[in-house]
Amino acid sequence: MQNMYKLTLVAAVVALSSFIAIQPKNQVAAAGPAVTVTDDGLTYTLSNGYITVKVNKRSGDLTSVKTPNTTTPNIELMGYVSGSHAGYWEQRPSKAARLEAKITIDPTKVNGDRAEVSVKGYSDGKSILGDGPQAAGQGGGLIADLEIRYTLERGAHGLYTYAIFTHQAAYPAGSVGESRFGFKLSAQVFDWMSIDDQRNFIMPTGKDWDAGDDLNMKESRRLTTGVYKGRAEHKYDYSADQFKIPAFGWSSTKEKVGLYIINPSFEYLSSGPLHFELTGHIDDGDGGDPTLLNYWRGTHYGGSELPFAAGEQWTKVVGPMFIYVPTGADPKTLFVDAKNKAKAEQARWPYNFVQGVDYPLAAERATVKGKLKLVDPQATVTKLKNLLVGLSFPDEAPKARPQRPRRDSSLAAVTPPPPPTPPAATIPVRDTSAVKLLPNGKRANRGTFVPQRQNGPRQGGFGFGNFTPSLNWQNDAKHYEFWVNGAEDGSFIIPNVRPGTYQLHAVADGVLGAYDAVAYVTITPGQKLDMGAIEWKPVHYGQVIFEIGTPNRSAKEFYKGDDHWHWGMYIEYAKFFPNDVNFTVGKSDPAKDWYIYHVPHDTDFKPDGRDQGRATPWTINFTMPGNAPTTGKATLRFGISGSGARQLGISINGTEAGPFTDIGGGGASMMRDGIEGTWVERDFNFDAALLKPGQNKIVLTVPAGAVGSGICYDVVRLEVAK
Repeated sequence: MQNMYKLTLVAAVVALSSFIAIQPKNQVAAAGPAVTVTDDGLTYTLSNGYITVKVNKRSGDLTSVKTPNTTTPNIELMGYVSGSHAGYWEQRPSKAARLEAKITIDPTKVNGDRAEVSVKGYSDGKSILGDGPQAAGQGGGLIADLEIRYTLERGAHGLYTYAIFTHQAAYPAGSVGESRFGFKLSAQVFDWMSIDDQRNFIMPTGKDWDAGDDLNMKESRRLTTGVYKGRAEHKYDYSADQFKIPAFGWSSTKEKVGLYIINPSFEYLSSGPLHFELTGHIDDGDGGDPTLLNYWRGTHYGGSELPFAAGEQWTKVVGPMFIYVPTGADPKTLFVDAKNKAKAEQARWPYNFVQGVDYPLAAERATVKGKLKLVDPQATVTKLKNLLVGLSFPDEAPKARPQRPRRDSSLAAVTPPPPPTPPAATIPVRDTSAVKLLPNGKRANRGTFVPQRQNGPRQGGFGFGNFTPSLNWQNDAKHYEFWVNGAEDGSFIIPNVRPGTYQLHAVADGVLGAYDAVAYVTITPGQKLDMGAIEWKPVHYGQVIFEIGTPNRSAKEFYKGDDHWHWGMYIEYAKFFPNDVNFTVGKSDPAKDWYIYHVPHDTDFKPDGRDQGRATPWTINFTMPGNAPTTGKATLRFGISGSGARQLGISINGTEAGPFTDIGGGGASMMRDGIEGTWVERDFNFDAALLKPGQNKIVLTVPAGAVGSGICYDVVRLEVAK
């Protein structure tokens, strides 16, 4: 938090829970046949001549998508081989206490320009997911109402979908687990996936996946057939920063059709503008259908939170997102078309066809602008490169995690006798006859290898040391966030802000930490707010002695940072750095001499990656400036983009100053082949008397253990107080 520009506005926050149905003002009616909607009993069928879709009236699933413009006219685009079939929202209303399906926009009443259908489940205080297995992180089921809508317009080459989650004040406490809108697509149609410029190519087939050899996770296999024979296939190799990919999807070299998800706004997604998440891949179940995922409550690379209390009235409109189905071109051309379509949809936001829910229209939204000024005498940058500025629900302070009672050290040497070995006859024998085999002889639904944990003290929870993470802009899925790319001079304009109370944040390359406004701002409907000049004063703990890396919440400037989307890069470290990292400040190049992952040095080199490694020391050589103090407090500041390590050994000029156990950094970035996760700063203080004039040496040591249990640094900086 910065001591900065303070703004106090007292205004009424308008509750926008319903609207009068009106014709859209921000669009011109497209040419083409009138839209129709048919009630088929179990499904609704919507059609506009270009595309025909079916919606299940109980689950809200998009069970069929067809267009006559494919090479094989009206070939089914949905998949039904593996995983959750066809198009689906992660949570479905089919098991709710009460269920209602209806037409929310009748095309006969709007001149055939649009049709919309709704499937809604009412919780009535009980989980709408029933008594079966719950979704990831669900915590007792989803005790909330859920409405799913699909909208089709005249002449559109796709359709919209959105979901409305509502926790009524009469309902008990609960949460929303991992949540997304996804597709399992037809493998008979789709063979090419487009995520970004790096991941835009033909994909392995489901048969290739089934024939592959198991690696260290159920999501990864070594392919033994197909165009990528010998390559490790891993679904996390296609993860991406959601803020940077407004359009992504699959296409067909044969049928000349694509299916892309377009996010016209990022306000309904979670975890801010730097959240990496799964996007698309071949399904890791038997058959490997082409998969496409749009996470709005992501749980990977750090993940997000969405709890609600008993008696809390809460609602969130997720979407509308656009499902774009262009035809008639090759995959690369279709992807360019989809990215252009995303720009057009962003220009239309907010959509005027959304009615009857908490969704402010354009006239009721605000615009906020201002200009950040960096005030830092030690700054090495003069411009705010890659500036991101956003408004989010005000951050909550982290809460201390209750600590378990420590074991009495006087008992540490007492070793209890081992339990008696049971008779051989009582040892259960695995029944291999129950193992399901695929036609190719491979075992079906193979499991996941769980690597042995590192030795050392437990951090106290998932990636956040001795604190329980409370809602903040990096993990919030409960509220809306509004982020934009600012200019290098610090200026920014945030459009289409919903009325409410927010906190202003900013991050930029070269600035360690974030700008977090001290005062909150209340936004009113239709407001045009100029926040003026805002001073950003980064935190320092003394004179900067050295800095390795660029503070940018990523390891992209380190070796392999531009080519990390491959399974097992934590294994490759030992090959690239057989003698470990020996970095000299001012001489070594971070892009060549500092690796993206500080991990145990592989000693096993198993083909499947179930490897253990020895302790890995990284040496930092540096010179203390003549004017730098060598008494008082010194601080090693670590920006961490992901961690699986429980501790880090630290020695200063041969004297042990560690271990450092409060590491933090969540999301298993390394095991998921990423270089970004929930970012944290962790500071290690030591006596500056351990330093000396002239040449110095700091050694950072990750302990022995599984080769994926290390640290992904953003930056390492040493500061000494004068």
